[in-house]
Amino acid sequence: MSLDLRVEIDSMINERNMSEEQVLSLINDMIKSAYKRKYGTDENCLIEFDDSNRVMSVYQIKKVVAEENWYSESMEIPLDEALELVDDVEIGDELKIEMDPKTFEASSVQSAKQRSQQIVKEYYNDKLYADAKRKEGKLIYGEIKRRRDNGDYGVNLNLDVEATFPVRSQSPRETYSIQQKYKFLVERVDKADSQSDTQRKGKGAKGVRIYLTRGSKDFVKALVENEVPEISSGDVEIKSIARQAGVRTKIAVDTHKTDVDPVGAVVGAKGSRIQTVMTECEGEKIDVVRYSSDPLVFVANALIPAQVQRVVTIDPASKHIVAIVDDNQLGIAIGQAGVNVKLAKMLCDWNIEVKTPAQFAEMEETQKIYENVEDLFSPEVVGEEAVDAISNDQIGIAPDDTPISDIGLSDGLVEKLHARDIWSVEEFFDYTEDELVELGFSADEIQEVKSNVVIEEEEEYSFECPNCHSILAAGTTVCPNCGVEFEFE
Repeated sequence: MSLDLRVEIDSMINERNMSEEQVLSLINDMIKSAYKRKYGTDENCLIEFDDSNRVMSVYQIKKVVAEENWYSESMEIPLDEALELVDDVEIGDELKIEMDPKTFEASSVQSAKQRSQQIVKEYYNDKLYADAKRKEGKLIYGEIKRRRDNGDYGVNLNLDVEATFPVRSQSPRETYSIQQKYKFLVERVDKADSQSDTQRKGKGAKGVRIYLTRGSKDFVKALVENEVPEISSGDVEIKSIARQAGVRTKIAVDTHKTDVDPVGAVVGAKGSRIQTVMTECEGEKIDVVRYSSDPLVFVANALIPAQVQRVVTIDPASKHIVAIVDDNQLGIAIGQAGVNVKLAKMLCDWNIEVKTPAQFAEMEETQKIYENVEDLFSPEVVGEEAVDAISNDQIGIAPDDTPISDIGLSDGLVEKLHARDIWSVEEFFDYTEDELVELGFSADEIQEVKSNVVIEEEEEYSFECPNCHSILAAGTTVCPNCGVEFEFE
């Protein structure tokens, strides 16, 4: 008996947004699943579909065998039964016997339905995931629907799945309202591996999880790219970006064209373009600076709005650099709570110190003192024995003090102590623990010094009685053995 599937096919195409080919494949799998559950195999199940009228027919293929060789009821048919169905048939032939799927056991049909529902769900999740994945890294409008117990927001993106706007991705400068629409960046799209994973990650996730952000540097980057056509054309390139959400963002831009001003292109006429971005970020300050492959130039640019006198490289290996500014520019260069110099460090990937000319001069003088001290210990200057003889006097250790290098500390910790002008154990203990922490020592380093210092306990004083020669403790005024009295000066 053939099945008329026109209604079912049209319904699945319209409701599930599936193609006709996908629907037919699903029905085919469902019929074969029911067949296999009843007969133990689907190898001899044949399904034919009439494209013209959307009618499906199900056949069972059986091999004709002699009565005495008939062993499989599902795969074989005896010759006498075959002749009742077809006049001209011989042993070894195959018969195509039409079946009525309605005769399948209820449990088989139910199992097939469950399997088909799972297939539909998987297809739906795959399509939903693909649609959402195409939006990853792009800006999108969404309406905040609810605030969850953990502070995250559920956002409607018209994608049949509620997106998540996590607390970590929110800007502390902004306040969000239910039923209000905002612009978001689709930060990440994940897919659950299984139904249990879906249930574990969140009710209603449908196997797809979408995470949104307004607090990341990529959100600002996407806003700028959306406002500046020179970036999409390739005339201007964003080289790096650093952000403290809700406070400040720094963007380094460059160009390969001599006739293009990359900073001007991003800022726009009278600041129109960057102002649009700042408005979207609720007034967060945004600095656009010119990138340079020369770190001295790049660091000076990165510290705007401060004006930098000059930049000096201290140690290229550790990427340590000093920016020198006038006294009235020091606070601007560092910024409130240090945010300006912090973002400059992130933007340039250099360890930046900001100093006034006087502070830098003092820093240079200190460096010279360290260099002179190091010269005293240099093998090229004096021999090792000579160094031992003069080192304590040269560095000002008192004759009775213990050199900090003599108590078994690690070389790195000894160097660190010397760099902070601590040369003896006694000098170390002149500082409180809080003062040592301010000098840059960790609790473990402080404990290492203390554990290597052996404090010798003073022996308790005693004396001998001149009359009976008993050993008496200090302070004894009457000998308990002979009664002699003592008077001490």
